[in-house]
This record gives sequence, C-alpha cells and structure tokens, in this order.
Amino acid sequence: MSYTACEVVSGTTHIAAPAELAELAWVAHGEIPQYVPYGLFEPVQEYLDAPLPP
Repeated sequence: MSYTACEVVSGTTHIAAPAELAELAWVAHGEIPQYVPYGLFEPVQEYLDAPLPP
C-alpha cells in the first residue's frame, strides 16, 4: 500500500504508469475510512490531520 497526499493546483491529474498499479482511488480526506476502514498508519494519519501550510 502506498499513500500520497497532494493538492491539485492546475491541470488534470493523470497516472504516469497505470500498468504498475492494481488499484487507485483519488479520495477526499473524509472518504479515507471507506477505503481503509481499519485506519491508516499512525504517522500518515497525523500528517493528513495536520493543517495545510498557507
């Protein structure tokens, strides 16, 4: 499993190497429990819960 936090600032998102992925979901913070009901790795959750820099 791999986590990536990002914010789209312009353009359209795309997958550079789709053949290397079995599954991918672009989700909002509040949707994460639908995909990971047992919770995220604690440092990842802390990062996602922290306020975004200005």
